[in-house]
Amino acid sequence: MKVVKPAKLNPGDTIGIVASSLPVLPSFKENYERGKKIISDLGFKITEGKTVNQTRWWMAGTPKEVGQDINSLFSDQSVKAIFAQTGGYSAISVLEHLDYELIAKNPKPFMGMSDMTLYHLALLTKTGLVGFHMDDVTFGFGSERDTEINKELFRKFLMQTNPPGIIKPLSEWEEWRGGETQGHLIGGILQLISAGAGTEYFPKLEDFTGSILFWEDVGQELHMIARNLYRLKYLGILDKISGMLIGKIKYIKPIRDKEVLEPTAKEMILDILKDYNFPIMANLDFGHFTVNIPMPIGIKVSFDTAKKELNFLESAVI
Repeated sequence: MKVVKPAKLNPGDTIGIVASSLPVLPSFKENYERGKKIISDLGFKITEGKTVNQTRWWMAGTPKEVGQDINSLFSDQSVKAIFAQTGGYSAISVLEHLDYELIAKNPKPFMGMSDMTLYHLALLTKTGLVGFHMDDVTFGFGSERDTEINKELFRKFLMQTNPPGIIKPLSEWEEWRGGETQGHLIGGILQLISAGAGTEYFPKLEDFTGSILFWEDVGQELHMIARNLYRLKYLGILDKISGMLIGKIKYIKPIRDKEVLEPTAKEMILDILKDYNFPIMANLDFGHFTVNIPMPIGIKVSFDTAKKELNFLESAVI
């Protein structure tokens, strides 16, 4: 797989903020402003895309307008990185409006999670650009959740060219299937990995060879998580990977049929994966409503389930 690393960030650089999915809603405004302050405290200037002040349905503009805003931030030579203000529901409608040739000529960190999964996978597929699955502006930096840890992780992954190395657990990580392995990261939120799979904006099957699939999810029924894992299985992706890292699985919806006896998430997931022998580590510190260890897509890591150890073997920036 061709992987393109963007340049590291330096104090004084300008970071562009884009409403690449949900608009900045009034109830988000306080969080959004708090997140901007954290970015400023890290030593950066801020410029806001046009979408920050737009609202259309559950989007910050039409798909074309959002795509144009992202394209403009990539083409702006004064902007050194792009931050999603938050996630949402509409990234899939924007992918056809991105100028991948322009983006390939202007690689820079694109940061965010949740709905940003589709952008990260599309940019990796079309341009090779490393995507930064990490906290966004509003619900990450703006959440008042472990601000100093967020700053430390930002510096380590975005402002240094040394490999981040071993990142210590911030919560209780779990060994679901023992072993150790290494490979390049591919992943995001499971429901949108599944949604993008099979399209032209999704990595080819061979790109998953030896990879470590990481995923998290929120607000899904267990049977939907199962359905999405089976889709990856039937596409042959699970045959290619060398390991799996599972983040936080939050707010699982109860099934409508009250008489159904549901398994635990762990029971269900391990049952689906019983025919594979790759190691699995779960409950890692990435996902919704938690501090997010940055997971740069395309970057090589190793992990050891016995040691509960995740080691970033290379830098995501140059």
